[in-house]
Order: sequence, then C-alpha cells, then structure tokens
Amino acid sequence: MSRIACILVANFSVAAVIRSDSSLAGAALVISDSHAAHAEILSVSEVAARHGVRVGMTLAQARALTAQLTVMPRSAAAEQSAAEALADAAESVSPVVEPGEAGCVWLDLAGLGRFYESEEALAAELMRRVQRVGMDAAVGIAANREIARLAACCGGRRVIPERREREFIDWLPIDALNLAAREGGEELEATLARWGLKRLGDLARLNPDALGSRLGRRGMELARLARGESPRPLHPRGRAEVFTESVELEYGIETLEPLAFVMRAILDRLVERIEMRGLVAGGLLLTLGLTDHRINARRVALAAPTNDARAILTLISLSLEAAPPEAPADTIRIEITPRAGRPAQADMFLPPAPAPDKLETTIARLAALCGPENVGMLTADNTHRPEAVRLDAFQPPPPCLNPSRVKPVDHITRLVIRAIRPALEVEVMSVRGIPEFVRGPRLGARVISIAGPWRRDGEWWRNGDGESPASAFCRDYYELELDDGCVYRAFRDPRSDRWFVDGVYD
Repeated sequence: MSRIACILVANFSVAAVIRSDSSLAGAALVISDSHAAHAEILSVSEVAARHGVRVGMTLAQARALTAQLTVMPRSAAAEQSAAEALADAAESVSPVVEPGEAGCVWLDLAGLGRFYESEEALAAELMRRVQRVGMDAAVGIAANREIARLAACCGGRRVIPERREREFIDWLPIDALNLAAREGGEELEATLARWGLKRLGDLARLNPDALGSRLGRRGMELARLARGESPRPLHPRGRAEVFTESVELEYGIETLEPLAFVMRAILDRLVERIEMRGLVAGGLLLTLGLTDHRINARRVALAAPTNDARAILTLISLSLEAAPPEAPADTIRIEITPRAGRPAQADMFLPPAPAPDKLETTIARLAALCGPENVGMLTADNTHRPEAVRLDAFQPPPPCLNPSRVKPVDHITRLVIRAIRPALEVEVMSVRGIPEFVRGPRLGARVISIAGPWRRDGEWWRNGDGESPASAFCRDYYELELDDGCVYRAFRDPRSDRWFVDGVYD
C-alpha cells in the first residue's frame, strides 16, 4: 500500500511574515490590509490569540484587548518564498512532492522505509527540516492524501497505521474538513448540520448514491473521503532550477549597512534551503525594487560554488559599493542558481591552498580598492620580448607533479637571474665595439669577462599598422662580469645605441 505524508503549516500567512522577520516571533501579531482603526483582521498569531484577539475583529477592538499589538500587511513575496522553502524541505526527503494550498505539501514515502526506523521517526525528521527553513509544521502520514491532511490538522505528528483509517476518520468532526473555506462550502456545511451530521463517521454510513443525488459531485467526494477512499494520486512538481527569496520592506533603504543586514537574513535562508538539497550556490542575481518604481538588477559572479553566506554577502556589498542603486530600495529579491557540490582534493606534497570562495572574496575586495583593471595575475605574453606580460584574471596555479616521480637531471647548481623591471638604462664605454666599463645608477665597474652578443628581435610586423614603431624590438644581449663581483645581463638597442641592464645573476 502507498503511504503519503502531509506537511501542514497552520496560519500560513502569519508564519510567512514571521519567517521573513524573526523579530516578530514573540509579538502579538495580526495581519490586516490597512492600519486604519476599522480595518478587519485577516490572521492572528498565537500570542495575539492568547490576548483574546480573533479573526474578523477590527483593529480598534484588538487594540482594546492589548496595547502591544503589531499590525503587518499580508506579504505575497514572503508567502511565495515560504511556500517554496516548504516544498524544498519536503523534496530533501522524497523526490515526489506535490504542493497544495498555502502551507500544505504532500510527499510520497515509497522506498523511504529503508532509511528510517519507523514512520514516527520519518515524521519527526520532516518536522525538523521544516524548522530549519524557519517554520513550525504538523505532519500526518496515512494511506492517501486526504487522510494524511486530516491527520496533520490534528497538530504535531500523527501516523495512521495501515488499514486503520476508518477508525481515525469515524470520530473526526465534519468541521475538520474546513468546508467554509471552499466555494459554496458554507451552504454545504449548513445542509449537513440540518441533517444532523456532526462526524465523518455519520457521513460514511450514508448511501453514496443518495448523497450524490442530493449534493452532486461534492457529495460524492465527501462520501469517498469519509470512507477513506481517494483515487487521486500525487502530481509531483518539477525540480527547482533556481532558489528565490523575496522581502517587501515597509520603507526604502538607502545606505548599504542596513541593506546588507536585511540581505544577510535572506542569504541565510537561501543557503539553508540549498544545503538541505545537497547543492551549492553557483550564480546569483540580485534584484532591487526602488522607491521610484525602477528595477535595479545585477548579476554577482561567484568564481567558485560556495554556501558561505558571509562570502556571498561580501561580494554583493562590493558590487553595490561599485555601482550604488539610483534610489532607495523597498523590495529585495535574491535568486541563486545551484550547482552540484564538488569537493576539492588537497595535494599531499603541497601546502593547502586557500578556499576558492574566500580567495574570490579577497580578490573582489582588492578590485574595489584598486580598480578591477589593476587586479589579476601577470602572465607572459605570446612573444619573444622578455618583459612582455599581460594581466589576466587570477587563478591558482595548477598542482605540480609529484616530486617523488620527478627524476633529477643532474646535481649541478644553476644560476638564478633576478630580473630588473623596468630595465635600468646605463652608460657603456666600449673599445672597438667591446664593452670595457659600465656606469649607471648605483653601478660603476670595469668589465672583466664578457659573453655575447646574442641578437633577439621580433614583432616587426607591427610596424606600419597604426601602432607605435616601438612595438618592434631588436636587441643585442650580453652577459657581463664586472669587478664589483656581480654578473649582469645587459642589452644594446642597435637602432638608438642605448644600453640597458635587465637582470643580475645570483
């Protein structure tokens, strides 16, 4: 027999608002469309209900009961984010998940028995996962979706054993169906009350054909539900390709510090959802709704997938510092594209490298201080000019070969040259074209040994194409040992007859 679980968040509109602003958890909170005294209350938190506040009261009546009343508007963005988070919590347990009305989601438990000791343990795990995304839920498990929902309506966690559904249904009041919330439900509820039907067991004992002839299709559905029959299977939702959280603010935020404070809470909720699904954040889209009705959208690049909320927030903050929004923001929407996590393997013979996400955060901070065009990695250009380099995006160097597998060629100590950049211009006195004495800044000595010259030239094709003629080069290189005890590498430009020292051997 199939087993279905239902996750139900009671008073969902209040739970969604509290999830978006955790400071409201202990407040006497009510949801209303207006702050006017005659405005009607749509939803009430448990704290407000303990003060006697009820749905349908006006705000003036509620404030007469408690002076600490907190009034919030209903937030469609908060409810949408909470509904997606609830579905993610269910999908982290079962791949077959169907969202229902607000605050309700069903999941198929087929094949999950091998991972949990009992269905009670599974229900407890579902409740814990919903708490991780910021809500409290009740969980019911039964043979079909309707009975599972009725079990969840009882609160806490309730498991209906197989083939004992009728025992559970018979004693449930008809009010548990919440018929008044459906279209035409109030009339149907009044009809059943006139017939003297108070429990589902009373309804199950009636003839389904007679009930259908008097109440139509709704009567037949009620009869099947009262008998524990549900022919409708679950229709699973598609797997989420992006994770989104939205917040609607009561007023516009102009400065970066309070904006970062709000975004940190959003990122924490998003990262929790992503980690629960076994994924990591791979890309981020930030959308700010401005008070002048414009939209400011920007993509924040993540060099390496990460679930470090602090590192992601730093990258967002640096992006906002570099290009601030044109007006205060009153709505914030963060959309993260997930990636499959890939653990990095450390090398046994190399020191540990910095974490890619922390490295990217450091590079972004340097780019904000120095400018993006001044941060990167110097790479040798594709030319024979020794000092020719270009600035590329920084990437950690690839791991070297295992030193134990590298066979040494010889044991000769090799000279190492320290390059001088830019090359130091010097004066060289020559006799019959042979250097005899070198004089320059912090340098003045006689040449005692010489090797060379070796000519190096190239990039002649760049002349005449609109670029500077200096892009072509021609040099005669020498290695000069001076009586100061050092060996220098020098070159002469035959076109200008100027000498330069561009390195010294250690």
